Amino acid sequence: MAQRQRGAQRAAGLLILALAVLASACTGTATPDATQPPGGGIFEWDPTPGAVLVRVDRLIENEPAYERQNRVPPCTLFGDGRVVWTNATPPNGEEVLEAYVGEGAIRAFLEFIVRDQQFYAVPDYAAQELPPAGDAALTSITLAVNRDVHTVRSYREWPNNVYIAILNRCRALSDSPALLVPTGAWLSATETARNSDIAEVYWPPAGPFRMADLAASGEARWVEGPALAQFWTYQRRTLGQVNWLEDDKAYRVVIQAPGVSRDSPPAPPSDATATSAP
Repeated sequence: MAQRQRGAQRAAGLLILALAVLASACTGTATPDATQPPGGGIFEWDPTPGAVLVRVDRLIENEPAYERQNRVPPCTLFGDGRVVWTNATPPNGEEVLEAYVGEGAIRAFLEFIVRDQQFYAVPDYAAQELPPAGDAALTSITLAVNRDVHTVRSYREWPNNVYIAILNRCRALSDSPALLVPTGAWLSATETARNSDIAEVYWPPAGPFRMADLAASGEARWVEGPALAQFWTYQRRTLGQVNWLEDDKAYRVVIQAPGVSRDSPPAPPSDATATSAP
């Protein structure tokens, strides 16, 4: 009797499976191809300047907001073919480089990501695990094609070295980069405790604004002028690890340049009043 019941259950299971396969065939449902972008094999993207097409990023968990805002993503390809990436400059800090690449180079890069690295088969590892430490690095890859923005993240080394492979390819899209120094940027300040373990620089008394006023406002100020280049370079050399001193108080400064920094506001209207950096 028990054997007859098991046989009936097995037959019912096979019937359900057969009906599911038949329904899938009738509706045209198929397993997505991990080597194809959403909607098919033709890559389409937003060509607007500033629209992120590919971003290879790295964040530090629980770091202060001013440190995160000062970090420039390791490499970003924008829809108009502009590439912005960081380059380490031992023994101190980094430099930011930029270049423009054509449509052929963009499509070849997208094919490398989607087909060679099988980007759409890579899981979002960070969603499946807890950070290994309070200050763990979170790396991510974002691709925005065919009206679909897809991001995968990981707290640990990526299987098959996918992250490093895409980052290196992104940084090598052009062999003729230029040093990027913004002509305008948003500056904001936060008062902090003095720390002898990091560099301390006195804010010039003749500066166009007081650090105390900038910090108290709680808002970013748009700054332009030739001296901004020196300020930007100093921040990049120290990776923002510098205290600016005024009246024996210390301030951490954030510089956010549109089209460079991760979360920078857009530049103000061209007729807006700008502050010249010291």
